[in-house]
Amino acid sequence: NTGIPISKIGSLEFIETIAKKIALRDGFGDILAQGKARAAEVVGKGSNKLVDEHYAFKGDESTAHDPRFLYTDGLLLATEPRVYRNQVFETMKPLRQWLAWVKKDSSEGYVSSETWRTIARRFLGGELAVDFSTYDGKAMAAKLIQDREAVVGSLVLCMRIWPMMEAKYTDDHVGDPTLESKLFSLVTGKETGKEELYRIGDSIYNLERAIRVREGHLGRQSDTLPEFYFREPLESAPEAPESLAPGKNGEIISKKGTVLDRQEFERMKDEYYQFRGWDVGTGLQTKTKLKELGLDEVAKDLEQRELIAP
Repeated sequence: NTGIPISKIGSLEFIETIAKKIALRDGFGDILAQGKARAAEVVGKGSNKLVDEHYAFKGDESTAHDPRFLYTDGLLLATEPRVYRNQVFETMKPLRQWLAWVKKDSSEGYVSSETWRTIARRFLGGELAVDFSTYDGKAMAAKLIQDREAVVGSLVLCMRIWPMMEAKYTDDHVGDPTLESKLFSLVTGKETGKEELYRIGDSIYNLERAIRVREGHLGRQSDTLPEFYFREPLESAPEAPESLAPGKNGEIISKKGTVLDRQEFERMKDEYYQFRGWDVGTGLQTKTKLKELGLDEVAKDLEQRELIAP
């Protein structure tokens, strides 16, 4: 009854029909245009059970980057306003080369566990950021990633390449976190260091957060994840089918069968809010932090709306 030739899935006729119906919100296409999860709710008859692991959350309809596999992704997914594809590129960039190293592929396996830990020290705030066995070190990594990606997006740089975290043709295979600031300095003629550029990213992210709070975001109460991450064990990480990852001191571990620990996740949020300079209890921004970033007018507006911490 959909008017879509389901029996011909994959054919040109099927593709043209479904694309046109969704684009024009025609008939069943209007339901599909709302996403898989919403479509399942409308159809009913148990359809929602078929899309549980592809829960439409903040516009994301897949578990392509799973917080049960890498805990940093949990913070990014909870605190980002939209699909967080560009941020998780940073958490996973060296993974393909590391997996090749594990399988002793000499052509692609140039990122060893030690190399990845060095990358983490330069880009993610410390080695713990790439210890997949612990929740420690992930809050700082999440903040650095968000600030840096705000800059990368503003410079209109391709997220698949920037930041250049690993380097195949250098002796240590570790990238350079100052390249963005050097590029900015060359293009604008204004000498700007890495930390100053990250501060700009911090301002961008805080402005974005303030807009969200003004429009109804509830701070800590809204920084949540779908329940199945805390309930359903990880069967296989999409990024690593065998769910292999570096653990403590770079040892090879498997994350298969793990779930997110709710208490540890909330502890990560505490640390994240502290690094951000926000109120830990509410997850709301503070007047002090916004003024520190030169966002005085934003702080004043939120204060008038009673949407800011002292």
